[in-house]
Amino acid sequence: MLTVIIPTYNEAENLPELVDRLCRVLNNVEILIVDDDSPDGTAAVAAKLAERYPVRVIVRKNRRGLSTAVVEGARAAAGDIVVVMDADLQHPPEVVPSLVEAAEGGCLAVGSRYVKGGRVVQWPLARRLSSRGAVLLARLLLPEARRVRDPVSGFFAFRRDCLASLKPTGLYKILLDVLVQCKPSCVVEVPFVFGQRTRGRSKLGWRQMLDYLRQVLRLAKWRPFKFAAVGASGVVVAWLTLYATSPLPPPISIAIAIETSLTSNYVINRQWTFAGRGTKFLSGWVKYHMATAVGNLANYLITLVLHIVGVWIYVAYLTGVIVGYFANYVISELTVFK
Repeated sequence: MLTVIIPTYNEAENLPELVDRLCRVLNNVEILIVDDDSPDGTAAVAAKLAERYPVRVIVRKNRRGLSTAVVEGARAAAGDIVVVMDADLQHPPEVVPSLVEAAEGGCLAVGSRYVKGGRVVQWPLARRLSSRGAVLLARLLLPEARRVRDPVSGFFAFRRDCLASLKPTGLYKILLDVLVQCKPSCVVEVPFVFGQRTRGRSKLGWRQMLDYLRQVLRLAKWRPFKFAAVGASGVVVAWLTLYATSPLPPPISIAIAIETSLTSNYVINRQWTFAGRGTKFLSGWVKYHMATAVGNLANYLITLVLHIVGVWIYVAYLTGVIVGYFANYVISELTVFK
C-alpha cells in the first residue's frame, strides 16, 4: 500500500479537488490528512471525503508545523512508501506515480522545479530570488543538499521508516531533514511545474524565512558561527604576534601575524568546525592556504593601507579580517573541508 501524507492548515477549499485527482491516478492508496486544527473546517471537509474516498484524518490540537505533521503522519501510515505533498494544488497529483516508481526502486524521489522539465509559473521576481537564495544557502552549508537541485521542495516520496524516525529541526522544510538524517543512497529528481495557488492564502512569510535560516544553521551544526569564532581567536593570535614582532618593519610583522593566525585557524577548524570530514592535515593545510589566498590578500592589503594612513594597526587588522571572512568561509566549505 502507498500512503500520501497531506499536512493541512486552512485548506478546506482545495481538498475535494486534490483527493479526487489523487484517486484518479493511484490505486491501493491511503490518503492521510494531518490537520493542525484549521479554523476553516478543513478537518470536517476531510471527514466528509472519507465517506467516498480512502481518506483518514488526524487532527492535531495545539501543535503546528508541517515537519512534525509529516513525521506524525508517517508514524501512523499504513504504506511502506510515503508521498509528502502540499494541499494547495501547486504539487500536481498527476506527478505522484512517477515519484512512487522511483521510491519503490529504493531512492528518495524529489519533485523538482529546478531540473530540466520543471519550472514555476508566474512568480514575482522577489519570490524567485528568495527561492533561489534558499536553495543556494542549503547547497552551500549542507553537503547532503548538494545532491539535489531543489533541496527545499515539499513534494517527495521515500520509505516510511525513514520519515517516521526523523527529528525535525525546523517547522516546514522536512526534505532537508530527510537528506541529512536519513542519508538516502540515491536521489532521483522528477520535474514538475509548480502552479499558481487559486484558492486560499500562501503561508510564506518572515516567520517561515527565519525558521528556514535557523533550520539550515542547525543542520550545519552552526558552522558559520564556529568559523567566525575561530576567526576571532585568530585575531587574538595575530594581535599577540604583532606585539611580539613589533620591532620588525610593519610589512614583515603583518605577514608573520597573518601566517600564524592562519595556521591556528586551520588547526581549530579541522578539529572543530569541520570535524568528521577526514581532511588530511598537511594537504588540508596547503589547500587552506591556497583557498583563502584571496581573503588573506585582501586582509593584508587593507591592514597595511589602513595602518599607513594612520589607523591603529590592531583595528586595521580586524577590518581586514572581516572583509576576508565571507570569501574564506565559502571556499573552505566547498573545497578544503568538502
